Amino acid sequence: DGHVEFDGCAVGFDLQASFQESSFTLDFRLGNKALVTITDDITDLSLQFPNTSGNFVLLIKQSISGSQTVANYKVMNYLGNGATGSASLKFAGGSNPTLTTDANHVDIISIFWDADNQIAYGVATLDFQF
Repeated sequence: DGHVEFDGCAVGFDLQASFQESSFTLDFRLGNKALVTITDDITDLSLQFPNTSGNFVLLIKQSISGSQTVANYKVMNYLGNGATGSASLKFAGGSNPTLTTDANHVDIISIFWDADNQIAYGVATLDFQF
């Protein structure tokens, strides 16, 4: 009848972990959870989504030196093209969050990907300290 039920169990997802270059693509077609340790400023962080709607989580961790930033969050559909609804991640409040820049701190960006309209909506939870 078009649904999957998980009864009396937990469902997990592998965590994609990577270091980055100044511009790179994170492929959410490979999993719903990702950790990116940023070691330099990122000009364009492209997020590629699957051909189905879903919830995705991006952890952005500062390196041991800290002070790194992300300028642009680009959104791509499953084919690798710019999303037709919005080619940029739409954050609550209308602007990109200011990431925590302290060394080894983590920010979490929760994303809802609307595959039908090709729009990604993001909410940032900032400054998890270690």
